[in-house]
Amino acid sequence: MLNKYTRTAIIAITKYVLPVVLLVLLAPQLIQFSPQLTQANQFFHLHQLSFLLLHSLFYIALFCLWPRVIHAFVNRSSHEIAQEQINSALNAKWYLLAALIFFEALVWWR
Repeated sequence: MLNKYTRTAIIAITKYVLPVVLLVLLAPQLIQFSPQLTQANQFFHLHQLSFLLLHSLFYIALFCLWPRVIHAFVNRSSHEIAQEQINSALNAKWYLLAALIFFEALVWWR
């Protein structure tokens, strides 16, 4: 039994944890020594306000068009979809919007 858990833990560490740790450790060195990334960073800092406006327009469009998209998928589906599932999909826009705004705030906070 312990052998099974050890094997699962080794697979999980190798598959998920190790690549993330390597990425976190190596990303600053890769970014620091890449002139293309430095140039892209300067470009994004220069056009930061326009990117914010474009992202805001995208979030507003997503918020307004979400019910239409869900109903289009429901009408296109050949399976019977319960009303609870439709309501859950319609309420998912709040979670998606919150996640997008959270990540946007993280980028601006940096």
